[in-house]
Amino acid sequence: MKSNLALTAVAAAALALSACTTTPPPPPPEPEAPALAPSSFLEKLAADGLFAFGKSSLDDFSPEGQRALDDLATRLTSGRALEVVHVIGHSDRIGSAQGNLRLSTQRAAAVREYLIDRGVPEDRITAVGRGSVEPVVECEGDRGQEVIDCLAPNRRVEVRVQFAD
Repeated sequence: MKSNLALTAVAAAALALSACTTTPPPPPPEPEAPALAPSSFLEKLAADGLFAFGKSSLDDFSPEGQRALDDLATRLTSGRALEVVHVIGHSDRIGSAQGNLRLSTQRAAAVREYLIDRGVPEDRITAVGRGSVEPVVECEGDRGQEVIDCLAPNRRVEVRVQFAD
């Protein structure tokens, strides 16, 4: 009996001592790697915010249109190496196919020049017009303000960016 009591006392003492020991705190979690910015993106700019209806000069762009172009130029000149920037102009279906192709090409060229003037490398940026062959909306009717308003999403400039990394 005495040996059982002694054994119990030793076990109790060991248990008490082990409860007093401290375990080191777990190591801090590894810091999360910063999220990488995408290596490519597509920016869609509303042509109506950049150009007057049927025009290709950036002289009359809205404050929102200028802000969008300036923000884009800042992202493109942020220090990341550019692989290529494609500026693609689109028009609505109003007018002739030849006229729409010319207008969309001139609008793409105007955006290209604007970006070059703000530091985007000239040898990394292209401009093409697609005319009205890639609409994003279809609208009933041939003429009138309602049709012009309805077709607004088709009048756009897309900027496809691919970074070198």
